[in-house]
Amino acid sequence: MPLRIEDDLAANITFKIILIYYVIAAIILLSGYFSPTQTHFVTYIPVLFSIVLLIPLYVWQRNYRRKTGLAKEPVTRDKGMALFCIFALFAAALSVRIPSALEFNMPYEKTPLIYLLVLTILVIEKTDLSAFGFKTENLGKSHLYGLTFFAILAGLTLTVQYALIYFFVGQVPVQSYDFASALLSFPFMTFCVGISEEALFRGYMQTHLERLYSSKLAILTQAILFGGWHFVWNLSPFDPIAMAQYIATTFLIGLVFGYFYSKSRNLVPLIFAHGLWNSIPPWIIENGQAISYFETFPWYDHALVLVLPFAISAIATVLFIKYVVKKV
Repeated sequence: MPLRIEDDLAANITFKIILIYYVIAAIILLSGYFSPTQTHFVTYIPVLFSIVLLIPLYVWQRNYRRKTGLAKEPVTRDKGMALFCIFALFAAALSVRIPSALEFNMPYEKTPLIYLLVLTILVIEKTDLSAFGFKTENLGKSHLYGLTFFAILAGLTLTVQYALIYFFVGQVPVQSYDFASALLSFPFMTFCVGISEEALFRGYMQTHLERLYSSKLAILTQAILFGGWHFVWNLSPFDPIAMAQYIATTFLIGLVFGYFYSKSRNLVPLIFAHGLWNSIPPWIIENGQAISYFETFPWYDHALVLVLPFAISAIATVLFIKYVVKKV
């Protein structure tokens, strides 16, 4: 096939994938606009669309992978083209993420992003998804890794943090827990948020970057982008201090998640841990009186409660990854 025809075919395929991406995004975002206001349905309908629209993609990719000869390793590109593809996907993802966050304060860009990534990997790069960490072998071990990873990183952080607050104020800082909301949010946070973010930053970006640079630089680069990815939540109302704190926190989390992926080469534990992270801690109902009392304490006490728990859990998590986690 002449080179010009190949280029035209590649451009046509790329255009169709981008079109599918924005059509899926439009369906989900428009469902938010037309959902009944002043009710829970304003959130539930787009979330339901986000989950349901994953089903045809899953069915299609299974058939496509079975019928198409796909490479078992990512395509080899020069640095310029590889970096262009990474930042092009990042920019496309942000183009939907920003209006989604500003208009609905919800991450409705997740399912469109999964479409974009899966179609790019399978159709454009002609590579099997397993090369980017989507592995279904040893699911029990993978989920155990994910659960342990979450328990050490998030569970230990919260335990130490609340223990310190109790030490300062003499009151239990946790009042109760909303189990129903946590259970309802888990599917979206796992199948939409977890899959999309782990696939983009650890699966796609880190995998490609490790073929061009050292593993440490690849982990650092995807963590920087992962931190920057979270600036949107403090745009409206604009809060630069909270934005900087959130970016720094998610950057550090990106480093730990990236290190885990470099050892396991499997996204399943990270997707599971990501879903747990986003659906379990947010529904802790704190003791307002204890928290308000602690807010009157000096800034260095707040810094201690903020930094020390994460430092302890991060060290414990790194040791767990280094000495326990193996390739799954």
